[in-house]
Amino acid sequence: MKKISIVIIPILLFTQIVFAQNHLNKIISVNVKSLPLQDALTVISNEGDFTFSYNSKVVKKDSIVSISAKSKSVHDILRTLFKSGYDFKESGNYIIIRRKAITTSSVISNSPVTSDHFYITGVIIDEETGDKIQDATIYEQQNLISSMTDEKGNFSLKLKNKFKTASVSISKQDYKDTTVEIKTNFNQKLTIALAKKEPEFVAIEDAQYINVETETGTIRKEDYLLVIEKKWFTNLFLTSKQKIQSLNLKKFYTTRGYQFSIIPGIGTHGKMNPQVVNGISINLIGGYSGGTSIVEVGGIFNIDKRDVKSCQIAGAVNLVGGKMDGVQISSLYNEVNDTIRGTQIAGLANVAKKEVKGIQIASLYNKAKNIKGLQIGFVNVTDGTDGTSVGFINISKGKRAKHRVGFILRVPRKN
Repeated sequence: MKKISIVIIPILLFTQIVFAQNHLNKIISVNVKSLPLQDALTVISNEGDFTFSYNSKVVKKDSIVSISAKSKSVHDILRTLFKSGYDFKESGNYIIIRRKAITTSSVISNSPVTSDHFYITGVIIDEETGDKIQDATIYEQQNLISSMTDEKGNFSLKLKNKFKTASVSISKQDYKDTTVEIKTNFNQKLTIALAKKEPEFVAIEDAQYINVETETGTIRKEDYLLVIEKKWFTNLFLTSKQKIQSLNLKKFYTTRGYQFSIIPGIGTHGKMNPQVVNGISINLIGGYSGGTSIVEVGGIFNIDKRDVKSCQIAGAVNLVGGKMDGVQISSLYNEVNDTIRGTQIAGLANVAKKEVKGIQIASLYNKAKNIKGLQIGFVNVTDGTDGTSVGFINISKGKRAKHRVGFILRVPRKN
């Protein structure tokens, strides 16, 4: 008998604990008359010995309610208070009150068209709160057509009647990306709901794969390519809308054979060019693209968020957010946010935030994290001790300065 009791007692205790945690099924009695909803919820939680959790934007806590319930479940009492527009979830000693998710997309109206194009218009809202979402990006990937919502969450997108359906994607920072299939040949008005992203937790052993060390600290790898957009020169030519769109679409990139632009935002790929890695890129005044794989030429400047390969030439300034493999030439300034393999030539200054495997040539200033090759300039700066620097002033933060031709200044490393 003792052996049997040892088995039964833990099972009974476990059953009681599980049942005790099922707060929504607890039977309680409440009598509330003309109280703010927040106070009514306090009365219910005190009776049931648990705590409510809710978003004050979702639950109108100041609304006046009355309820009289005798020996009813907490779930039934809450359903009386909140009707059918809400649902309830338990987590530990909490009951979470949430508004039911709004349907991902719904067609408000449509009308047939006879032209080669059709329009989709509508509004983007928060799935839980129903709030209008400003500065969300709506885009069609195949033809690189995009739009952004205004302060009231409204948008308009002109698409081609090429296929029976079109895939339209919606992206917004801190929200989950959403794609909806749209029937062509109809002008349509839509309501599209976005869900918030869940908080992201990363195991310590995986941190090295998602983080990047920079001069100002550690940042997420996906945000590393956006550093180039914070440069003072970039701020002269990019609007706040263009920067917001880059944040919205930081995980979306595609490739195209070529592009031609006049200034950022005006060109063959329009506002989507920052998300495109082009083979050949020609920029009359200046360009802002995802990257280049063959050659890029800019009348005044080139700005690339990711890697550039083979050749990049600008009348004044080249800025690269990723790596540079090949030759980079400008009359004033070149900057690469990662490593360089090849040659960097500037009329005034070259900067490489990481290692240079090749040559840096500038009339005034060269800087690299480490040089495995040759620096030629009036002032040369490197943190490493490899390679050769030829200039009037050569600054090295390494313990030994090898192959320095000219005045040498050694700066001790900080411990």
